[in-house]
Amino acid sequence: MYNELIEKLNPKPKFNLEWYKDEDLYSDGPVEDTIINIIAENEPEKYTDAILNKMSWPTYYHLTHLRKNILNWYPFDKEGSVLEIGCGLGAITSVLCDKCHDVTAVELSKRRAAAALLRCREKENLEIIVGNLNDIKFDKKFDYITLIGVLEYQGTFTDTDNPYLDFLMEIKKLLKPDGKLLIAIENKYGLKYWCGAREDHTGVPFEGMNQYTLSDRKVRTFARKELEELVKDSGFANTFFYYPMPDYKLPTIVYSQDSLPDNENMHNLLPYYIPDKITLVADEMAIYKDVIANGAFEFFANSFLVECSDSEDLGKVTRCSLSSERLLKYRIATVFTKDGTVEKFPLYEEGAAHVAQISKNGSVLEKRGRKVLPAQLLDGRLVSEYVKWELAEERLLDACRRKNKFEFYRILDRVYQEILASSEHIAAEENIICTMDIDKDSSPEKYGPILRVGYLDMILRNAFNADGDLVWFDQEWVLESVPANFIFYRAVKEFYFSYQWVDKIISLNEVGIKYNLVSAWNNYRMLEGMFLDTVVDMAHVEEGKIYRGGNKQACLENIKKLMRMA
Repeated sequence: MYNELIEKLNPKPKFNLEWYKDEDLYSDGPVEDTIINIIAENEPEKYTDAILNKMSWPTYYHLTHLRKNILNWYPFDKEGSVLEIGCGLGAITSVLCDKCHDVTAVELSKRRAAAALLRCREKENLEIIVGNLNDIKFDKKFDYITLIGVLEYQGTFTDTDNPYLDFLMEIKKLLKPDGKLLIAIENKYGLKYWCGAREDHTGVPFEGMNQYTLSDRKVRTFARKELEELVKDSGFANTFFYYPMPDYKLPTIVYSQDSLPDNENMHNLLPYYIPDKITLVADEMAIYKDVIANGAFEFFANSFLVECSDSEDLGKVTRCSLSSERLLKYRIATVFTKDGTVEKFPLYEEGAAHVAQISKNGSVLEKRGRKVLPAQLLDGRLVSEYVKWELAEERLLDACRRKNKFEFYRILDRVYQEILASSEHIAAEENIICTMDIDKDSSPEKYGPILRVGYLDMILRNAFNADGDLVWFDQEWVLESVPANFIFYRAVKEFYFSYQWVDKIISLNEVGIKYNLVSAWNNYRMLEGMFLDTVVDMAHVEEGKIYRGGNKQACLENIKKLMRMA
């Protein structure tokens, strides 16, 4: 089937079958043909709607753009050469092609390699070699080598007494001096496994922490220290550990050994579980607060991305957040660097205009007399200094912990005053909620002042508290003719969504009454929903919901089952 598609689409990469032995040793089965058809019938990397129409875990996993987030932020040298070992169906291959001078991708399965070929059909700087890496002879060395979900399988594909070590030693021979090896792999002690999630490779709960003695699969993952020692024993002098969350497969944020999470918010992390949730016995998200507070995050992180090199030039990026739930033209990365900068850049060419708009929003807000963290637009990246000032959010959290209502409302009053001053006010009749027929009542008593321009990101997480002043940053979105109360509603709602325990100290309803939000609450929700429909990739969101994590009640039911079995 794929031979006809290759002939029809005439892909540009080189397809090398010299080392292929006419057998595919690794496959997800017939669903791969479905995936190949989706790749062939759609523009490269624009698969979201097709995934939803042919929804299954393999289809979602292989084609979702979340897969790219493991490396689409990484600071590759644009003149560098890459060897991608185990490219699969090409989920990450196109990222490497876009970021580096040339890419050589190796894949055991011809069918999978054909999928990668069709997926990257416009990439002229790519060669795909079909075969076992251990058989292939290369005529050059590489600046980068990637092992994304590959090392754990070497018990099957490397036939030696110590396959994991021997494989890495052979890999190192293919690197240039000071070249970098990038390994992505699950942590066998990942928190999701303690919560009962099935081991990713064997499907058996608690398999890793039982040292892979519960099944006969020749596969294994490693703990952090264990992995570091393995890498160094193979000859690499230095390592730098990243912690992709919820894991390396579908990451939305990447922490590192130099920038660990500092509270339970975890940027509103959404874990996922496959193939089901019937083995979960604990709520993963409820545990992170204690894990972080006790300095145990690195041991319990679900997976690792490790830079390995003889060079000491590692860890250039210390943390990265990826806005992946949005439509393609709004997807951006925010990276924190070792050099002390914060950089925002588009993940796709179509996002350049959005990054430029963020820069413009900051400038306009500053002209209104608001203090804004300085940022420069340089080569399509919005660059600012990384400052360690206290966030308004942190100060509000501190007030909640101390149950200091006076300070709590003093901070919210200040935020509200900033919102009121962020734009000139216009007539009540111009309220967008009324002009869009959400409500016919435009009375100031219900909605308060109407702003000509509303900055939707004037939330507590986007404001520093600096010597008593609020300094704003990351003002991505604006809407015209919006109630100031709507902007404030978003700030309050975001805070309570991120820290739900606050509601037990000072209830959200109490805040809503004090600031006259309650009467228009549902209308604000409707307006926010309409806005989100214009920026969020709703098909992608629906796909992700299928695999989102369990809840307390589900865990209790599973525990009851275990108790009955005992």
